[in-house]
Amino acid sequence: MRSTAVCSLCPVTSLHVLVAGGPKVLRRGIEALLTETDDVAEVVSVPDGASAAAEVRRRSAELVVLVCRGPDDATEEALCAIRAEGATSLVILGDSDPTFLERAARYPADGFMMTEELSEDSLSRALDALSRGEMPFPPVLGRIALSALREPLLPLQQPVLSPRERETLVLLAMGLSNKEIGLRLDITEHGAKRHVSRILSKLNCSNRTMAARTAHRMGLLADADR
Repeated sequence: MRSTAVCSLCPVTSLHVLVAGGPKVLRRGIEALLTETDDVAEVVSVPDGASAAAEVRRRSAELVVLVCRGPDDATEEALCAIRAEGATSLVILGDSDPTFLERAARYPADGFMMTEELSEDSLSRALDALSRGEMPFPPVLGRIALSALREPLLPLQQPVLSPRERETLVLLAMGLSNKEIGLRLDITEHGAKRHVSRILSKLNCSNRTMAARTAHRMGLLADADR
């Protein structure tokens, strides 16, 4: 998760806003909601984040509302450019996929909202929070970010697993029990349990689910996925 926002929206009575990204109909809807919000003097729609970054300086915009509907490197680049111009950014997330949200939580934005929570009141509350230097942050995004923080740190190098431990890891990742792993590998249940215990230790994981996720992140299951 990214650090606390360094840009805050100054309380002004003539806020100039850029709405960028997403389909035109969604931008128009956000534009209409913002127009009804107190303290917003002007709302201009642009097609994407790169356009918004270019328009911030020309229009002296204080806020960019950027719609992001999925993983996109261009979004992060645009947010960095927007911040460099001194503007505040509010990202509207249009995808609830956990993998995407985990990445989005690291975007250099000053606040986040989900598309489904958009309304005149919710936007007004988000702007108020930004003006106080606070970060609007949807609960679902908070849960994803917190879960990511709980992930074990990856070792500097891949752990050295024996051939039998690698076989065990593949079966573990498939969700098999110690007894089932033993039957597959023609070893005792106690032997399977011992292999699993060593794998958890080498991967610095407290449980099997975490070990499977860590193994995927480290590419230890690449051959098994083919």
